Amino acid sequence: MKLRRLMEIRDWPDFAVEAALRLGWSLPSVGSSHTMLPASLRERVSVRWPRAYQWRFMYIGGDQLRDMLQRRVDVVRADLPQPYRGTIVSQFVVDGRPHQVAFNVSDYPDFVEEECTRDSLLTFKFQFRDDGYPHPTIVPGGYLPASRKLYPFLKYLRWAKSHREPRFDVYGRFSMSFARDIRAEVLRDLANAGSFTFWGGDRVVSYSRYLREVARARVCIDLPGTGPLCMRFVEYLAVGACVVARRHGVRLPGEVGDGTHLVYWSGGPDEAVRACKELLEDEARRQAMEKSAREFFDRYLHRDQLSAYYISMVLAAAGAS
Repeated sequence: MKLRRLMEIRDWPDFAVEAALRLGWSLPSVGSSHTMLPASLRERVSVRWPRAYQWRFMYIGGDQLRDMLQRRVDVVRADLPQPYRGTIVSQFVVDGRPHQVAFNVSDYPDFVEEECTRDSLLTFKFQFRDDGYPHPTIVPGGYLPASRKLYPFLKYLRWAKSHREPRFDVYGRFSMSFARDIRAEVLRDLANAGSFTFWGGDRVVSYSRYLREVARARVCIDLPGTGPLCMRFVEYLAVGACVVARRHGVRLPGEVGDGTHLVYWSGGPDEAVRACKELLEDEARRQAMEKSAREFFDRYLHRDQLSAYYISMVLAAAGAS
């Protein structure tokens, strides 16, 4: 009972910040401005965005994409047909000329809609495979966090990561609804490692609690979902976690460096355990990777940077940059 009470007292700053955020208070945002866009952008570019998606669960990512673009240009909802699986079809109007632009959000790297690709100025492909595609108009689309709720909490999470004592050696929470075999095997081996403490498993907790736990871990384990990339990977980078990940085999808009932004493992779960143990024994290396992870997120995956990337790529493809 005393230990539980002590943990509750120790966690009060987290609970206080979360309560304030829920009441509408906001921290200064963590922003990114690495891509230059024309000063007259709003006069030159607008976006028509579909009212409904091809698959109803696309709203999680689809609405994030719409909102991030809306921070840069005018976005209007329109009755755009959505006939293609795993794909959001939008229309970018550049200097008065409309262009079809597709966002292939499918979790399968090999999946593309050929007809949609032919008809689109660009296709931003999530889970963009390492060896690319025959169509040069298919470009990396990046990846998104599970929720836009990450952003108002991010400044505090980074502060907690840098200033509060870690509570967990190795951390990871994963639903068994996806990639059950590999997730269960790795989580079991981490829990039984013996040489370090593991926290997480398959229990579902609130999004804010999960993010707070990420910020208090020395090492975070990344595992695949339906596709190689999982939303947790983006969130780990955003907070500035030291990440051990199964090799993804897909590309983001920027190059992820093994040993710089994360440590990859490609064999069995014993390799994941060994990689975690090595990082736990090297604090200087962990701190360097945490800094690199934050910088990578800010440069390539932050919503402000992704929106600028999408728009600049469309402008260049339309010959209007």
